[in-house]
Amino acid sequence: MKRGFEIVYQEHGLGGALYSVRFEGEEKSELDKFLEDRRIQASKDFDSLVSRLEDMVDSFGFKEHFFKIREGSIRDSLAAFHYDNGPLRLFCLRWSSVLLIAGSGGIKRTRTYQDDGVLRDAAEKLQRIDELIQARQKSRDIIIDATTGMMAGNLNFYI
Repeated sequence: MKRGFEIVYQEHGLGGALYSVRFEGEEKSELDKFLEDRRIQASKDFDSLVSRLEDMVDSFGFKEHFFKIREGSIRDSLAAFHYDNGPLRLFCLRWSSVLLIAGSGGIKRTRTYQDDGVLRDAAEKLQRIDELIQARQKSRDIIIDATTGMMAGNLNFYI
């Protein structure tokens, strides 16, 4: 059964545009659910991770060195955002230094994210979402401003 979702605007600053994914029938985006999860909030790295994310939006941009790049295949934009190699992982689609689409994540307790069902599921969903966005961008149904990272067009999908 296909499930609908949309790419939703979160915030924008001098560093770029932050979006997230919101699934059909849900009030909150995946990023909001991640940030509001009590287990995530209890991690010692939580405040630092949130502060770094805000700094990236406000001024730094989504530079490669803030992420573990190429978490998926060489053809996708999947990246893991974490702070100082701490246990928190927020999986994102890092499209450029000015556009980040945040998904979900959790606390990494295994050697690789593939060994953790929650993290693996979050990463695999984003990989499928990335394919759909790429197809829409190629067909010009989605336009991404290379300077600001702002997205325009049809941001509603089924997966």
